[in-house]
Amino acid sequence: MAAARTAFMGLAWLFVLGVAVQFFLAGLGLSELGGESMDPHEALGHALTIVSIVLLLLAVIGRLGRLLIGLSVVLFLLAFFQSLWANEDLDPMALRSLHVLGGLAIFVLGHYLAQQATRLVRGEGAEGARGGAGA
Repeated sequence: MAAARTAFMGLAWLFVLGVAVQFFLAGLGLSELGGESMDPHEALGHALTIVSIVLLLLAVIGRLGRLLIGLSVVLFLLAFFQSLWANEDLDPMALRSLHVLGGLAIFVLGHYLAQQATRLVRGEGAEGARGGAGA
């Protein structure tokens, strides 16, 4: 259980770093100075979706509590919907705008999960470690 919690913590911080890189790659792809391909952004996005599944499994195995497990489910769902929201054929266009907001939500939620896992691993307790009790 402790190993799963430690793995969750490390992977959660890598996930947050990956999301930050995603913003950078999106900026490169949309740059007015010719723009790079969006392929790296898309590929990393798919990889982060897989990482969110692994985080969810580690949250369950590590018994991180209902809150953190539930938020890991939300993180996976947001990551999954990101590729749908980026679809060029999506109508109305306002739905495509959810891709940017989803990225922000994924960053914030990933950061929160990484912080809480760090507190839990360090023995400081974490919100949700016992099913929702705040520390």
